Amino acid sequence: MKKQIFGETDGIRVKVGATPLRPGEPTILAKAARKNGFDKRKILFGRDTRLSGRWIVEDLKAAFDEADVVDCGVLPTPAIAKIMDDYENAGAFMVTASHNPATDNGIKVFEKGTKIPDETELAIERDFLKDQPKDVDEKAVEREIETLNAKSKKFDSDAALMENYAQKAADALGRATFRGTGRKIVLDSASGAGFEFSRGVFERFDIEVEQIDDAPTGLNINEDCGALHPEHLAQKTKELNLMGLALDGDADRCVLADEEGRIWNGDRIVVLLAEYLKEKGELAGNGVVLTEYSNLATVQYLESKGIRVLKVVNGDKAVSDLCKKEGFTLGGEAAGHILYQPWLDSSDGTFMALFVMGILQEKQARLADLWSDYNDKPSIQVPVMVTEKRPIEEIAGFPEAIAAIEQKMAGDGRVFVRYSGTENKMRILIEYTEAKQAQEWGEELAAIVRKELE
Repeated sequence: MKKQIFGETDGIRVKVGATPLRPGEPTILAKAARKNGFDKRKILFGRDTRLSGRWIVEDLKAAFDEADVVDCGVLPTPAIAKIMDDYENAGAFMVTASHNPATDNGIKVFEKGTKIPDETELAIERDFLKDQPKDVDEKAVEREIETLNAKSKKFDSDAALMENYAQKAADALGRATFRGTGRKIVLDSASGAGFEFSRGVFERFDIEVEQIDDAPTGLNINEDCGALHPEHLAQKTKELNLMGLALDGDADRCVLADEEGRIWNGDRIVVLLAEYLKEKGELAGNGVVLTEYSNLATVQYLESKGIRVLKVVNGDKAVSDLCKKEGFTLGGEAAGHILYQPWLDSSDGTFMALFVMGILQEKQARLADLWSDYNDKPSIQVPVMVTEKRPIEEIAGFPEAIAAIEQKMAGDGRVFVRYSGTENKMRILIEYTEAKQAQEWGEELAAIVRKELE
């Protein structure tokens, strides 16, 4: 069955005021969750810094007995997933739209520290849709949301939860603090869930923090900052000769910038961690899981170091599933979702930065000193709007054109084509040593698709 409310990779994410994020509807959704395994001893609730977050949490909580509720306030998605370890038989709702703008929000649902499976999402949808209000006055909904949002301008994080998370991270990394190292970090939290929480965790590791994002207003999350715009962080790290971390709105992504102003995306960070773990004899399965959007140069570099690389199409959930299947513990996406499964089954930007800083401490190095000696291949993406999602092999002349391009590449590039999971769009990705030629090939393939499918 096709999902109608939950997305393919990352829970629910919609514009506030659309189903199921109209006032009252999150309660119906939470009741549907109760019918499908979430009638548990403790249910945790967290949120990022969007104005709509507080009332959505209150709506969700209304479906549960007060004694069963733990309100964690503003904290990163991975922090609530990790804190679940403290409760037997717990579930969690994280209210966030991750890297989306402040006009959107969403709900991620967890059990046993990981996102719920597709079959549970479908069961929750089925019961929600059965009880969802059918006649809705959209203007009245807008007015109610405006009123509710006006009451939601506090974004404090819980100091005890910071302490709890920091201790778990210290235990996992095998080092209690960075005391005496003089470590400093530049932090851009995207004015999101990590604004106070992640800073507080670093400070509990005796790491000095230079923060560059503005204070959250409820309306500025991800706005020209954070993991979506790491160039601002890179400019600052070069200026201050420091390492920096850019998070997204719910702080599960990790994008780094080094002392020379170079941006380390998820691919680069996975390479660093893979080489370190292999050197220590701790790279499980001698391999990593990446996605099809990882740069070909990254794959070739890892394979040249004797490290196996497996790929999934997209999504950290798919990365996690393949890691478990193959016995790997490390994987990630170029966008900054990085999984280290001895810590969590999902990605955690704050922990990954601590992991990297621990490596730097051990090696007495700057981040810039560990930049791996390879250059990304030029990569272009050409999106094409389509009227139907015909199987790619049935588009006249298209498979033959791809084969001809790949033959000309002679192993120095690749073509990757897929349809969007949410839009009537095909995405054509070309990587090759020469950007101009890659662009020409991309446009050539796009012209065939437009002729056949527009």
